[in-house]
Amino acid sequence: MSNIKISINQINTKVGSLHSNTKKIVQKIKEAEKKDCDIVCFPELTITGYPPEDLVLSETFVKNNLFALNKIIDSTDNITAIVGYIDSENDKIFNSAAIISNKKLIASYRKNKLPNYGVFDEKRYFSPGNQIITLNNKDIKIGISICEDIWEDFEVCKLQADLGCNLLININGSPFDKNKKMLREKLLSNVSKDCNAHLVYVNAIGGQDELVFDGSSMVYNFKGEKIISLPSFKEKSEEIQIDLEVNNNSKLKNINQKKFKIIDKNISIKTHKRFTDQKKIIKTSHIEDILNALILGTKDYADKNGFKKCLVSLSGGIDSALVTAIACKAMGNKNVKAVTLPSKYSSSHSISDSEDLCNNLGLELEIIPIKESHKSMLFSLESLFDGTKENNAEENLQARIRGNLIMAISNKFSWLVLSTGNKSEIATGYATLYGDMAGGFSVLKDVPKTMVYELSKFINLKEQIIPENIIIKPPSAELKPDQFDQDTLPDYEILDMIIELYIEKKESFKKIVNNKQIRKTIPESKILEILKMIDRNEYKRRQSPPGIKITPLAFGKDRRYPLASDHKYTYTDYKSS
Repeated sequence: MSNIKISINQINTKVGSLHSNTKKIVQKIKEAEKKDCDIVCFPELTITGYPPEDLVLSETFVKNNLFALNKIIDSTDNITAIVGYIDSENDKIFNSAAIISNKKLIASYRKNKLPNYGVFDEKRYFSPGNQIITLNNKDIKIGISICEDIWEDFEVCKLQADLGCNLLININGSPFDKNKKMLREKLLSNVSKDCNAHLVYVNAIGGQDELVFDGSSMVYNFKGEKIISLPSFKEKSEEIQIDLEVNNNSKLKNINQKKFKIIDKNISIKTHKRFTDQKKIIKTSHIEDILNALILGTKDYADKNGFKKCLVSLSGGIDSALVTAIACKAMGNKNVKAVTLPSKYSSSHSISDSEDLCNNLGLELEIIPIKESHKSMLFSLESLFDGTKENNAEENLQARIRGNLIMAISNKFSWLVLSTGNKSEIATGYATLYGDMAGGFSVLKDVPKTMVYELSKFINLKEQIIPENIIIKPPSAELKPDQFDQDTLPDYEILDMIIELYIEKKESFKKIVNNKQIRKTIPESKILEILKMIDRNEYKRRQSPPGIKITPLAFGKDRRYPLASDHKYTYTDYKSS
């Protein structure tokens, strides 16, 4: 039995920030060297940050990433480092893992399986690799892979096991969604058990535009048991020692080796004192993970774009209350500015509830009435609107006045405006373009209304932050007298179920109509109307600010619908049309 000491580093990088990313990598390598580690490993594309998107189409950027790699190579002494970077050869570029030992690049593993679904566009940029790299020292044999290589059929890992690898190291840029952690754990357990090898899974952490990487790095033993887990949504370095037995895997002898080039490299491994094997498992709840994703996504979007303060427009409703609570956790209450902009239709409790929320959070609330502004704008439109009936135009004018005012404040003080719409509203178009949709970042863009309530109640478990009246009162846009959301939309539990089935699970109209729980609540015609609302409001979503991906399928990169389109053939048969 042999022993190895590994430093796992789930670090928060910024896309394109080669200097700061490299500085952080070098620092962590030096720390691992001092702790007598044999291997130090980092997430996927650590040097460039993930995902670098069209930055990789710049030859200069790719060259600079290689210069940064050389600096890391020069800083790596008595240790083996595994660092994600972009490799290039013959006008092709590769998503790669540099394997550095004693100030030399001894090998470069190129990602074999390139994801091209959902938020991933890797085939747009990278060419697939065709190598299998193993690192060897006596009875220790280590296989290196990158993210998607371990998913689906995990062919690369099976081949590494077939070659005798008793340790697999997989570096990742795997973004969070509410189902991902459970899927990962099941997968990693199966891979380690089927390959009869220990598995080190190191993932990135941090917010990058719409994506949040949760870290949650893990180590599994050859029995498929999780023995180490790093925290979610926090930067963390962890040193682990693993006892490894020779892998005499007889299950995997039919893997096609001809399509791969096999590269074996020797590395140095020190002699370590024996240690007591202890499990170190960190557990968090499902709703806590979602809240932490929203907090980190908001914090990093502001920090990485240079915003010191943010601004929220409070309506007295639950969405803006939750956004404000998240903003305070992300940026600190000293850096959160709150305004409320009541109209003649605003209820007294909308103002008092907003004041109570701000008192609970230690914020000052600026009250800017819009009654006179609304009257003035209606007067400007009087001759043009003369002889017409009042409709959404007059109502939405109030939202657009609010949008103008908060963007003016943002413009004046360089504060980031956090818009407050949730996924249920954004899906159905129950939001005003250039009004309440105005802003720089949409915190709840992928959070359904029912989850908004769940998150608000969770926040209140430790301390009453969001006033009870905000949680229990019926939601209303308050753009006309006695207006409530359910005048236009079905109950949010049913609406969110339809959105989940249609958007996230991509189910057909026929299948949704046959859902008994939905049909006993609303008629077929209403279901069809909701699906049409979702599709025809794509033009609004295209003009909305980016927001944090929480569900398996979010609007934006995950779902790319045409604007000018006849959607009816997604609901009706061609023959019957």
